Amino acid sequence: MEKNRKYVILGILLIILIIPMFLGIYIEYLFLQELNLFVILILIFGLFMLLLIGKLIGIYGYDNESIERMKKHDVVDVMINKDNRIRLWLFFPIIMIVEELIFRYYIIGFLLNQLDLEVIFAIFISSLIFSLYHVHTWFAYKNLRILLIYLFYSFLLGLFNGCILLTLGIFPCVGIHSGLAMYLYYSLYKKYFKTAN
Repeated sequence: MEKNRKYVILGILLIILIIPMFLGIYIEYLFLQELNLFVILILIFGLFMLLLIGKLIGIYGYDNESIERMKKHDVVDVMINKDNRIRLWLFFPIIMIVEELIFRYYIIGFLLNQLDLEVIFAIFISSLIFSLYHVHTWFAYKNLRILLIYLFYSFLLGLFNGCILLTLGIFPCVGIHSGLAMYLYYSLYKKYFKTAN
C-alpha cells in the first residue's frame, strides 16, 4: 500500500510539473538550442566520463554491507525477483522525468530567468541541490557509502545535464539520466546478484 501511494503521488506530481509547460513557462529549454561540434564533443566526453566513473563505482564503491542494502532499491529488486516490472518500465522513467523537470528545467530556468544568475552558477546551484536531494538515500539504506556514492554521482550528472539542458533541451536530459541510472543499476545487479538467482 505504501508503494502504491508513492506511485500515485509521483503521477500527480508529474502532471503538476507538465502543466506550466503548456503555458509557456521556460519553453526555451524544451528543445534544441545549439548543436555544433563543440556541443557534440562535450556530450560524448561527458557521457564517457560518467560511464567510466559509474563503472569504477560499481567495481570499487560498494562493500558487502552496501551491496546487501542495495537489494532493497526498487530497480535492483525488480531485476533480482523478476516481478512487478511496472516499477521498472513505468515508474522508473516517471521518476527520471520528474527529477529532470524539477532540478534542471524549473530550477535552472528560475535561476537564469528570475534571479538572472550566470549560467555556470545556475548549473552549479542546480547540481548541488540535486545532489543534496539524494540525502534521502540515507533514510532508505542507512549506509554512508551508498549516500556518498549518490551525492557524488548525482552532482556530476547534474553538472552534465545542466549543460545538456541549455544546448539540447530537456528531452536529452531525461534520456541521459534514465540511461545512466539504468546502466548503474543493471551493472550492480549483473555483478552482484545475477548469479545468485
